Amino acid sequence: MRAPGASLAVVILFCAAALPAAAQFRNGRPARPDVTLPLGPVRSVILKSCTSCHGIDDLGYHALDRAGWSDVIERMKTTPSGVVTGAAISDPDKEILLDWLVEQFGPDTTPFPREYMPRELSEADFLNDEQAESRLAGTCEACHGLDRVDDMRANEEEWRAILLDMMGRGARLAISDVEPLVEWLARTRGTNPSN
Repeated sequence: MRAPGASLAVVILFCAAALPAAAQFRNGRPARPDVTLPLGPVRSVILKSCTSCHGIDDLGYHALDRAGWSDVIERMKTTPSGVVTGAAISDPDKEILLDWLVEQFGPDTTPFPREYMPRELSEADFLNDEQAESRLAGTCEACHGLDRVDDMRANEEEWRAILLDMMGRGARLAISDVEPLVEWLARTRGTNPSN
């Protein structure tokens, strides 16, 4: 016969072990990075140039060098659509932001893991051009033009990462649409020279 204290200790240890796993999910969704808005000049730059379109938590998914972060900023500056214009950031502000990004999310840091498992597609999942373009227009054009998608070439993994990143930024895309769009984008806008 066990002492009541031993049983209580086992229950406490079990709950303590289960808590981190349970804490990773909020409302059934995988955990997301929790990036704290910095203090000082970079805070002003972020509030002025970035957060009118998206939050900053997604930064935690990346570990880029200065050139990589500079490319991200340049893409944000050139994303006009009928609804939103590209981000406005001066060269001095860009340098302030780049210094912080490389310090916090540089190539020597560990990016936050994405908790997504691609599903296998059935024959019914494959999209024709009209279906895919309709889904992309309904999703992407809230923040940028489709020309950005049309001009890009990426492999399947890169397209998957881009779609998940856009969903993290607020793109309204059903999780069930991710893999059909990944397949179509890789097929029609892949890295094969014939695409």
